[in-house]
Amino acid sequence: MEAFFFSAQTITTLGYGQVAPTGILANIVAATESMLGLLGFALATGMVYGRFSKPAAKLKYSKSAVIAPYKDINGFMFRVVNPHGNQLLELEATVALSMLRENSNLRNFFPLELERSQVVFLPAAWTIVHPIIETSPFYKLSKEELMIKDAEIIVTLKAFDDTFSQSVYSRTSYKYSEIEWGAKFTYLITHEGGKISIDVSGIDNTEAAQLNHY
Repeated sequence: MEAFFFSAQTITTLGYGQVAPTGILANIVAATESMLGLLGFALATGMVYGRFSKPAAKLKYSKSAVIAPYKDINGFMFRVVNPHGNQLLELEATVALSMLRENSNLRNFFPLELERSQVVFLPAAWTIVHPIIETSPFYKLSKEELMIKDAEIIVTLKAFDDTFSQSVYSRTSYKYSEIEWGAKFTYLITHEGGKISIDVSGIDNTEAAQLNHY
């Protein structure tokens, strides 16, 4: 028991001094345990600190995207909100459409041009819109064609977290089955008592909308 507690006190560098090693073998064991204790706690501290101090965007995306009327055309849209109190600056969005090649298991990737790909500040919510114009990969594609081509929209967001003074990244994707056709997002902003409030819980709320014909 004394040997066990001596080892525990040595490896944790407590060193109460009740027992002292005598002889070359006992001193080698004590020195080895001391080094292992220092290295072990230093490694554990670094891993724990690195895990919990790593900044993350922690953004919340709408569960589904929509094909909704946009001006006199249609647009592919999804929403993103920042439900936390941290400040995100200089947000940059990148969106791409991935589809299977014809008669092949390989995939093509098409970058989607956005109405606005950057915002200086994200206070709460942002609806990201891809206008479906003639140069868009979505142009004249039907819901059935997207299903046949196993379409997936890949989203990447980059921002600067003012709390940690570091760049953070967030990503998500929408499969063809997660796209609502002929729907639009409801407004999150309300005015009550002269104050503007945003209901973040309504990020997924949509309503029916008539699509524009090409």
